[in-house]
Amino acid sequence: MKLFALTIIFLGINSFGYSQTIHSPENYKLSNLKFSNYDLKTDHFFSSPVQVIPNNSPRPSSNFITDIIRSGDTVWFATGRGIMRTIDNFQTFQTYVGLQPFGDDDIAGFNLNQNVIVAATAVSQEINGESIPTGTGVKISTDYGLNWSAFPQPLDGRGDSLVVYGSNNLYALPVVVPELNLSYEVAITKTQGDPSNVTIWICSYAGGLRKTTDYGVTWQRVVLPPDNLDSINISTTGYTFVLDPLVNLNQRVFSMIATNDSTLYVGTADGINKSTDWGLSWRKFNYDNTGRGEGISGDFVVSMDVQRFNGKEIVWGATNLTNVAGSFDAFSYTSNGGANWFNTLERTKTNGMSFKDSIVYGFTNAGLWRATFGTFNWSKAPVIYDEATKDRLKTQSFYCGNYVGDSVYIGSADGLLRTTEFGQPWIGKWKIYRAYESIDLSSDIKTYAAPNPFSPDDEYTRFFYKTTKPTSKVTIKIFDFGMNPVRTLIQNAPRTGTDVLYTVWDGSNDNGGQVANGVYFYRVEFDDEDAVWGKIILLQ
Repeated sequence: MKLFALTIIFLGINSFGYSQTIHSPENYKLSNLKFSNYDLKTDHFFSSPVQVIPNNSPRPSSNFITDIIRSGDTVWFATGRGIMRTIDNFQTFQTYVGLQPFGDDDIAGFNLNQNVIVAATAVSQEINGESIPTGTGVKISTDYGLNWSAFPQPLDGRGDSLVVYGSNNLYALPVVVPELNLSYEVAITKTQGDPSNVTIWICSYAGGLRKTTDYGVTWQRVVLPPDNLDSINISTTGYTFVLDPLVNLNQRVFSMIATNDSTLYVGTADGINKSTDWGLSWRKFNYDNTGRGEGISGDFVVSMDVQRFNGKEIVWGATNLTNVAGSFDAFSYTSNGGANWFNTLERTKTNGMSFKDSIVYGFTNAGLWRATFGTFNWSKAPVIYDEATKDRLKTQSFYCGNYVGDSVYIGSADGLLRTTEFGQPWIGKWKIYRAYESIDLSSDIKTYAAPNPFSPDDEYTRFFYKTTKPTSKVTIKIFDFGMNPVRTLIQNAPRTGTDVLYTVWDGSNDNGGQVANGVYFYRVEFDDEDAVWGKIILLQ
């Protein structure tokens, strides 16, 4: 589940909300390839790849983590502020924020295979008063992140209305605008007939499933079944269906997993499609044709992954309800290539999943869950609390995870999390890695609050501050607009270090009651130093 898919959940099922004109009936070296790098902000093409040296940071670049991929000693992240990695076991992070060709764009899709790394970027733009997710292109590295090529979001020309499928000439609605055309998921496989080359696949919602075999220079549409067909075969003649996401939900593509180079599973707004011949022929599985509740739970498939242990290969999908009567939210899975599908964690809005051997971690909008495959004794994580920083996680939205040794790392809407897997549910202690801005004590800003404004219903705010002393006793008090005392958060609390510190406020007063909407002030006192003040707005 990628960042902008949250918006599409509400826009993409019942209507097709974007402006579209409808027309009638091992090591890969960049030096060996020809690229056209495109900078959307300057409308300029580059003739050669851009070398990118990431910035070092003691903390993450974003608190919104949507993908975690482990590759040897390096762990990569897709975030709400670009890509990020750690190469020193989470002691520090390296971020690509603000660097060309990434800029400040969000990461909608991300994957890597050996030295090839692909990041699909996106922004939200205001169109007719609405915030619309928009693809800003695909960034590709063939040398493990040293050099990057940038390509605009793949779009059709207005005359691109014909797709050849076997002996069939099919009409295709040209997708000519980037609004609601962004690449949620990326897969990288070897190329059929050319194992020295790779094929990059992108799931581009209105743009459907597309692939490139020349590292992003050109893209091809991949034909998926229309809604009224459960399968298509490249050898069959007489097809007359159209490639039109206005009509066919199965051509609105969100998620994908390649279990090997020739076997692909693709999630759409009408189910899960499987190909065993490199994406040429497809078999569709959805709520209707797998048993109406006895198989796949729902047709809106926002994430897919594969679990491998003890010789088993289990394909998973986050399969949420659509307008189909009786469908429901759940995780759906198959251990026999789609012959049979089963559901678990039913009636829970699912975002994604990850695995550690037989253990399944479920990421949902209703919390973080853990179970053992087969028994599925789901256990929800209790309050996530970092004893070292006294920080608590407020969000119930989780998106991704991975493991390094016995440490499990979780991506949420409000921070990167770590705990230890002891073979029992949630008995390890938590660490919360949090993004925040540095404080320069020589400037006018000595403290700040984030988020600001904040809503206590679904988030905490944090007061960030800094002292020049290696050890200090800190007091933080909150006052209302009339300077009446509201809450003493900490009183003479010992704090160590000269890095930025923070303390959490949940919006309650000293009596535990919820305070009213409005403007509040807070004062941070350090031993005998001058106090610093900040302002916070609370909005329910």
